[in-house]
Amino acid sequence: MNRVAVFIDAGYLYAASIKAVTGMKQSRSAITLAYEDFLPFIIERAQHLSGRELLRVYWYDGTSTGPTGAHRKLAYQANVKLRLGMVSLSGEQRGVDSLLIMDMANLAQNRAMSDVVLLTGDEDIRVGVVLAQQYGVRVHLVGIPDPEGERNQSSMLLQEADTTSFIQGEDLARFISVNERINDETDSFDDSDSNDSPSTLLHEAVQLVLSGLPIDELEQIRESLGAGAQSVPAQIDRQLLIAGRQRLQRDLVGYEKRQLRNLFSQELRRQNGALPDGSE
Repeated sequence: MNRVAVFIDAGYLYAASIKAVTGMKQSRSAITLAYEDFLPFIIERAQHLSGRELLRVYWYDGTSTGPTGAHRKLAYQANVKLRLGMVSLSGEQRGVDSLLIMDMANLAQNRAMSDVVLLTGDEDIRVGVVLAQQYGVRVHLVGIPDPEGERNQSSMLLQEADTTSFIQGEDLARFISVNERINDETDSFDDSDSNDSPSTLLHEAVQLVLSGLPIDELEQIRESLGAGAQSVPAQIDRQLLIAGRQRLQRDLVGYEKRQLRNLFSQELRRQNGALPDGSE
């Protein structure tokens, strides 16, 4: 079928848009996105890139408590299929990336689309791109450039795509309202005293993970860190990243992941009082 499907990774859209419009990395609550205005824009962009009529827009987001008010509003928009990944600290449930990859592969295999316009930067999505291309689907990757020139899309993903293009900050500004807290001249990125600052939310994520760990497992982690281990165990690391994403309501960027791990080690050190300084 000669139709184009639009796949939107909401975590990437929000994180990149906040940086593009405000110039700062902030939590998702920093902006409000006007879905009803953005959707016609991205649909028109998709039709221009592909030369095809629209199949529909697939919108992927994560939630730990069920659909939010914004999710429900979005689900009622015409030509939109809302897809929510339900995630838990244990990682047992299917996540957002898995849903996107599965949908892309199934639509390609069933010949429901000839083109995909994909708004994401996540390298994990590359699997879905390759699968879709094996069925003859052309993949048009769309990104949002970082105002400081930092890369926010996987290089492997960029290489796999058939075409690449960008939505500029001035275009995004038409659909985004910056919430009042960001406009306050006294605000800065290091707003650790704010109840919903990234630092505060990451600390809450650490406390959430720690509160769910058995005492014997905590002791094992303390011992390994005290013996000079350079990282937290992989299973705990995954729980930390999931909790961090839930609290920030978006994907974590590189320095935030490092901060999260450091906070975890520091909190264990504080509780135990026995780990040597410098342990990670």
